[in-house]
Amino acid sequence: MDRGVVISGDVVIALAGVDLIRLDLRLLLVGIQTAVEGAGEVAE
Repeated sequence: MDRGVVISGDVVIALAGVDLIRLDLRLLLVGIQTAVEGAGEVAE
């Protein structure tokens, strides 16, 4: 895929300096046409 956007981030919930919950988030945004073309290249 040559067109798209990746958004990533971390969320940490801590109490008294101790990490209780950590979330690693990644989001890939790509157009439908680009995804279909990329899937065709992988299948070949």
